[in-house]
Amino acid sequence: MPKRVSVSRAATFFHRRTRVEWALLLAAVVLVTALVARLDWFERTDLALLDFSISSQPHAPRNDIVLVTIDDASIGALGRWPWRRSVLASLVDRIAADRPRVIGLDVMLSEPDIRYPADDVDLAQAIVRAGNVVLPVLAEAGPVGPAMRQSLETFPATRGHINMSLDTDGVARSVYLREGQGDDDVPPVWHFAAAMAAQGQASPPSPESFRHEAARHVDSSGWVGQDRLRIPFAGPPGTFSRVSALDVLSGQPGPGFFRGKYVIVGAMASSTGDTFATPVSHNGRGMSGVEVLANALQTLRDGTAIVRVPELAGWFATLLPVMLAALAAWVLTPRDALIAVAVLVAALIGGSIMLVGSMQLWFAPSAAVFGCLLVYPLWSWRRQEAALRFLSEELARLVREPGLLGAPARVDHSLDGRMQAVYDMTSRLRDMRRFLSDGLESLPEATVISNLDGGILVANRRAVALVPAVLHGINDLPQPAGLGGLPNGHLDAGAYDDAYGGLDRPGLPDIIETLFPVPGPGLAYWDALCDALDADAPVMSSSDSHGVELATEDDRRYLLHGAPLHGETGRPAGVIVSLIDITTVRRAERQREQTLHFLSHDMRSPQASILALIDLQSRPERALPQNELLHRIGDHAHRTLALADDFIRLAQAESQSLAFAEVDLTTLVLDATDELWALAKARGIDLQLDLDGDGVTLRAAPALLVRAIANLVSNAIKFSPDGAPVTVGLRRLGPYMAIEVADQGPGIAAEAQARLFRPFSRVHAAGSDAPAGSGLGLVFVKTVAERHGGRVMLRSAAGEGATFSIWLPLRSRAG
Repeated sequence: MPKRVSVSRAATFFHRRTRVEWALLLAAVVLVTALVARLDWFERTDLALLDFSISSQPHAPRNDIVLVTIDDASIGALGRWPWRRSVLASLVDRIAADRPRVIGLDVMLSEPDIRYPADDVDLAQAIVRAGNVVLPVLAEAGPVGPAMRQSLETFPATRGHINMSLDTDGVARSVYLREGQGDDDVPPVWHFAAAMAAQGQASPPSPESFRHEAARHVDSSGWVGQDRLRIPFAGPPGTFSRVSALDVLSGQPGPGFFRGKYVIVGAMASSTGDTFATPVSHNGRGMSGVEVLANALQTLRDGTAIVRVPELAGWFATLLPVMLAALAAWVLTPRDALIAVAVLVAALIGGSIMLVGSMQLWFAPSAAVFGCLLVYPLWSWRRQEAALRFLSEELARLVREPGLLGAPARVDHSLDGRMQAVYDMTSRLRDMRRFLSDGLESLPEATVISNLDGGILVANRRAVALVPAVLHGINDLPQPAGLGGLPNGHLDAGAYDDAYGGLDRPGLPDIIETLFPVPGPGLAYWDALCDALDADAPVMSSSDSHGVELATEDDRRYLLHGAPLHGETGRPAGVIVSLIDITTVRRAERQREQTLHFLSHDMRSPQASILALIDLQSRPERALPQNELLHRIGDHAHRTLALADDFIRLAQAESQSLAFAEVDLTTLVLDATDELWALAKARGIDLQLDLDGDGVTLRAAPALLVRAIANLVSNAIKFSPDGAPVTVGLRRLGPYMAIEVADQGPGIAAEAQARLFRPFSRVHAAGSDAPAGSGLGLVFVKTVAERHGGRVMLRSAAGEGATFSIWLPLRSRAG
């Protein structure tokens, strides 16, 4: 028998409300997280984490990058800065003599030397002799907007800009590979480090030549920077190999020192002020511009520029942890949810750091961390509110139990106070369970209480004595928590198994099969009762609570009667079933039925009418013509015979032990319609068959079931107008097979349907055109359906025809 799970309306509403609150909370947190990420509310926090990622994962500087520094010692020996350009020419010649890969001269030469014009010529000639010098240009504001201030055209060298890009916290972390005025006619200028990296290549540099982040920045003055190069600094200031300009001029490095290297010449003296705060700067010590250029050059040469993760991946990595944190808060305990949130936060921060060090990818995790940290307290607040609300509602429900429990004197509205109040009320409820159990023991009939799956929770002594082999020790087994042996709430299949620890609990079907081995309608009644308790079962045409009579092997008769136990919400929470010994009652009824059977052949009214006709015929002046007399006597005789036949059939259906057999339902329907075929043709009515149950078999009493179907078809023909079709259908409806008979007659008003299945009750007014009948046909149909564990359904309205259905359970084991 299939499991049936029933959830109370209050519990369903509670879970639905909790799900809605969780969904709304998740949507709100995701929206806030997305807004925080879009507006970069925690940009400084993210930048600080990026700085930590860079500074905590240093890497070795390239050994082919050398800094020639104009330091304090050089200025002290050669004079204040700036030096004469002839000194710079000598410095270039000294370096170029070792044939380096490229010389970057990070010195602005935008004005001609008025005092020593020949020095410009010397420097220009030195640059020409070297052939691989890169000079800087710098963006400078002017009266018509910013422009590039660059070295004199006198110096024939490659040029690159040395502008730094500072973030909102004033730290230099990146440069733009190309900068300019945004004018299509004036191409942007490459960065100084890019110009050095591309020196000696056959083709000019392109953005695809270097790893970079596609970005475009336009400042307030219209200056445009393109292609961000985020620098993974090799280490703190002083990381790269350096040599003093004074040492170079004095020849100390020795021949070949600069061969094949990238040489950057720039000022590092304390008086020059060319320093920047960087991620690797500590204790207020800035990094000189020439060292920043060295780091940028190494980044370009190694292809290790730090780039943001793709936008779609960034959004995914930002919002997914928030959803996972919300899911953890929903499905886990508060402690486990807190651990899960902590793990997510650690994974976000640790993953961001590892991405920078291993793959040079940057993901800003602050928005995701904020969202994860926001979920837990908000959902904990809602969970605590829900717990308080639940305790309050449960306390109110217990207080409302009629005549059983009293309200506590004073309730503390804190969480602990409400828990204590619920505990006190539950203690009283346990005492009440003991009282009800004692009351159950005192009932005069064998009574058991089961859950909706048939598992027996409690059985009194009379039930145990009736079926000792099945119910022995039932009351000694542990009772499920929360029920205390009584079905005040629903116990689903999983909770049932957990509560009993896998014990083989007896069920009502076991009792019925043990006590009544002779096939009968007991199990069919139990199935029908459970179906009637299901929320999705159809509304029955009449009450199914009369029970069913069963017989034991020694022909003792018992009435199996079941009724639902309703919870506070009105939904069934269990079943109470009684076995009433009616053997003595049935013996007396059999005697009464024999008397009624005799009287059914001597109905007074038709016979009195016949006698009146005979008396009338004895008076010549009032005598009827013979044909009319015979016709009227025949009508009364047929009416008496039909009434007697109906009585007999109804008595058989109600009283006899029916002989059940496996039958083909389609064949029974065809047999019933064949009996009425001639009657339908006489009225010009077409009997239409709509059968989709071929091959469906069930246990039934064939003769009674055929007669019941024939009664419905006969009624449909009687009440249908001439020429209107009557449809006989057979279709499967879940666990039922439905035999449907539909007509297009006058229909039955709703107020008349309630008395339709009463004996001798007819809903159509008597008249010359009203079909004849005894009023027992539908009572017979209902009785047959119920003896098969089924029911009769009616769908009709005044003026819209009627559809009668016999619903028979497929799993019926009636016999």
